[in-house]
Amino acid sequence: MKRLVLLLTVITLSCLSQTIHAQDVHSPWTASLSTNAINNPFRTFPGDEGRFKTWNWEAAGFKGGISRHLTGKLSFEGTLTLTGIKQNFIDVNEKFSLIALDGLLKYNLSNSFTVNPYVTFGGGLTWVDTLGKSFTVDAGVGLNVWLTYNFGLTGQTMYKQAIQEFGISYYQHSVGIIFKFGGSDNDNDGIVNKEDDCPNIFGLADFNGCPDTDKDGIPDKEDNCPDTPGTLNGCPDSDKDGVPDLYDNCPNLVGEKSNRGCPIPDTDKDGIIDTLDKCPQIKGSKNNNGCPEEKPEQTKAVISKKPVLIYFELSKAEIDAKSQKILDNVAKFIKQSDIKSYEISGHTDNTSSKQTNLKLSLERANAVRAYLVAKGVAETKLKTAGFGEEFPIDKTNTKAGKQKNRRVEIIPML
Repeated sequence: MKRLVLLLTVITLSCLSQTIHAQDVHSPWTASLSTNAINNPFRTFPGDEGRFKTWNWEAAGFKGGISRHLTGKLSFEGTLTLTGIKQNFIDVNEKFSLIALDGLLKYNLSNSFTVNPYVTFGGGLTWVDTLGKSFTVDAGVGLNVWLTYNFGLTGQTMYKQAIQEFGISYYQHSVGIIFKFGGSDNDNDGIVNKEDDCPNIFGLADFNGCPDTDKDGIPDKEDNCPDTPGTLNGCPDSDKDGVPDLYDNCPNLVGEKSNRGCPIPDTDKDGIIDTLDKCPQIKGSKNNNGCPEEKPEQTKAVISKKPVLIYFELSKAEIDAKSQKILDNVAKFIKQSDIKSYEISGHTDNTSSKQTNLKLSLERANAVRAYLVAKGVAETKLKTAGFGEEFPIDKTNTKAGKQKNRRVEIIPML
């Protein structure tokens, strides 16, 4: 009994130290045929100590087994053993036929598709000629080595402890062949066709049977560069700018996707790339989108001497971003200035009718006034007027001249 306890202890420790994975549910049956040897048979019956030979092997003896998968980790196996054991004394070499039927639970210890160690535990019934029969408690370890998906080699060592006092306890060692039923694996990668995303190409379990030729962790079917290891959709990206070297015109310089992986230039060297710089040829400030900032003193000098001009697009009264910057500085000046009032006069070119132009010019003047008021200028300081096309400051028959005539003038009333 001590031997059985020792073997069960080893089996338990093995189970605790392994990561268990599901067996193949698509091929639930296996059949095995093995030659086997009976090692150290003994009985506790008085006078039988040392009666039998230590090693017993019969050329015609065999062990056959049928196994059925039960659930993710377990399978059940039934075995039949036909062999014999011999005596050491009395009638030396007299042979006793040994027949054993066993039912075993098998517990896989590895998810490998080629090598499957396992532990097993169960019970059975052993007959030995005229010595009678006895029930046994069985425990053992085994190993299946699969040469193909369906065919392999199997080996097992089992200890069988007799329950009755007159029964025979013994070790049984066996090696043989094993065959798996059900399921097919065309590419012999250990993954049945039903679960293999690439059933005709040898692949890896981690990728459901598909290959990873460059071993970069990305299966070939999702890898844009299947023969070259890389991390960006399977392709290398030397400068880590998100553009694979294959499409990167500057593979060793961090760049922009929009510029084929090359850095976007900053022509005026003001720290703002040209695509974001509203004044790419003139060094400016980040606060002014790459354009030079106007100092309040400059606006003060201008507004004190002559009107500030705000220009408009054809037939529109909206204030553009550039004009807003100018009006921001004008508002600051007016709030700090001692000048009590300003006239805001609107003008147009001669494109439309006089009546339409008169209305549009007043709308432009009111738009400027509203913007200044929104910036904190007192309404009482600002008066508006619309003059239509009556007072052009440039030619009225050229495009450039018309553009200058579409304006609002902010005039200090000194």
